[in-house]
Parts: sequence; C-alpha cells; structure tokens
Amino acid sequence: MDDLSTSKDIHRGLDETRLDPVSQESARQEMDEYLESLQEREKGLKAMEEAQQFLEDQLEDANTEIDRLRQELDKAVVEAEEAEYLRQEAENARRQLENTLYSIQEGVEDAKVTDLRDERMHRRQGVVGIDAVTRAPFIRGILLGVILGGAGAVLALEIMARGNGREGVIALLLGVLGG
Repeated sequence: MDDLSTSKDIHRGLDETRLDPVSQESARQEMDEYLESLQEREKGLKAMEEAQQFLEDQLEDANTEIDRLRQELDKAVVEAEEAEYLRQEAENARRQLENTLYSIQEGVEDAKVTDLRDERMHRRQGVVGIDAVTRAPFIRGILLGVILGGAGAVLALEIMARGNGREGVIALLLGVLGG
C-alpha cells in the first residue's frame, strides 16, 4: 500500500509540472514495476485460493469418510447388540434343555422299561423278502426283451432286404440251417 501511495504522489507531481522526457521515462518504469508487482501478487492470491479450495475439498472428503465410518460403527454396534441378545437366548435355551434332559433321565431311571412295539412290528412267519419278489420277474423281463428285440431286428432286416430286391434274411437263415 505504501508503494501505491508513492505512485499516486508521483503521478500528481507529473501532471502538475510537466517534467522532461527523462523524468517521464523514469516514472513509466516505476509504474511498470508496480504493475508487475501487482500481477505477481494476483498470481500468488490465485495460487492461495486454489490451495484453499484444494484443502476445503480434502476436508469435505475427510468429513464424508468420517460420516461413513460412523454409520458403519453404528451398524456394527447394532449387530453386536443383536448377537449378544441371541447369545443370551441360546444360553437360556441350553439351560432349559439341560434341565429337561436331567428330569427325563431321572424319569427314565424311575420308570420301568417296556417294549413299546405293537403286534404289527413283530416278524411274521413266511414273510417274503424284497429279493424274492424282484429277482424272478426281472430275469423274465430281460429274456423277453432280448427275444423281442432280436425278432424285431430280424424283421427289420427282412423288410430292408426285400425292399432292395434281394433275397430275405429269413430265407438265408433257413438255407443255412437246412443245409
């Protein structure tokens, strides 16, 4: 600011007294120096404003991260409280189960052991097992399938041979068997 008031004083003096060209050139150079100084200060101010904006952005990002971490912490606290509640419930259920088992054991020791199966569960004489039921029909089914499959194959070959104008498969088989 001191340089600016000096500059104003110089200009007033220049206007009043109409100095010679050397004085005017000196005044112009001083003015140029002041302008350069002002431009450098403006550049410095812009750099400071950019740095300030950068720091504000970083602060905002940090605050956002803090908020996110607080939310996660709150969520973790709620989950921990729920887990503690479930643990207590499980502990209570375990105690009740232990008490029930203990009373059942006492009751079993006191009670007379009896066979609870009724008549339907006793093994009867002449009961047929699963192997006896499935083995014979299975073998009969396989033999019937082989016979029918072979007959079907021979019939198909016979039809194809006659369709091609040749002697049938059955006639060939009879010729081979007959001699």
